[in-house]
Amino acid sequence: MPTVEAPPEGTAGGPEAKVHTMRLLIIEDDRDAADYLVKALREVGHVADHAADGEEGLALASHETYDVLIVDRMLPKRDGLSVIGALRAKGATVPALILSALGAVDDRVKGLRAGGDDYLAKPYSFAELLARIEILARRHGSREETVYRVGDLELDRLSHRVTRGKEEIVLQPREFRLLEYLMKHAGQVVTRTMLLENVWDYHFDPQTNVIDVHVSRLRSKIDKGFAQPLLHTVRGAGYMIRDGAR
Repeated sequence: MPTVEAPPEGTAGGPEAKVHTMRLLIIEDDRDAADYLVKALREVGHVADHAADGEEGLALASHETYDVLIVDRMLPKRDGLSVIGALRAKGATVPALILSALGAVDDRVKGLRAGGDDYLAKPYSFAELLARIEILARRHGSREETVYRVGDLELDRLSHRVTRGKEEIVLQPREFRLLEYLMKHAGQVVTRTMLLENVWDYHFDPQTNVIDVHVSRLRSKIDKGFAQPLLHTVRGAGYMIRDGAR
């Protein structure tokens, strides 16, 4: 279990710190360690997903949008370095922090050469881990677009802020993920299956109207009171967000 140090005030996690919400993926087979890390990251305002083996981690990292990956080296089904290598081979540039009990110099060098962006040996301080992932996210954010825009609607992935025109729109976490996915695929039809797998993490249809309910709520927040609707239902296919009526 990692060591725990309370972050000082005014630094990462302190009451005066300005927290930009990140979406993080933890690929870790030790359930206790993963639960601890997920809980700690959520407590400081981040969104944390968990994969218990390398194959699951690779699948999530390949189809979801994350700000940083936190990857254990020794994983079942597929080791952590292989996961990172496969992502780099696909052209994925998402930062990866390797978290491992293998902390010798040769191990760290091997991890960085495999495509890792940083390497932290276990046991670790949570304050240090948090600082490292924030640095990785800032560096990555300076290279890649973190703001989606459709018409006068804007979504900032790092600050989790949504505005339309000059009006700020407050969304629940699931609504934010739904809008983020739709805006990422702006101008394209997004099917129910795509939303179930990428927003709800369901790989089957639960035979409920959960998607319709959330889309309806989202539409009322981003379109109600505005002259031009952006979120459209494509009959018999799914949904689309786009600028301008067709």
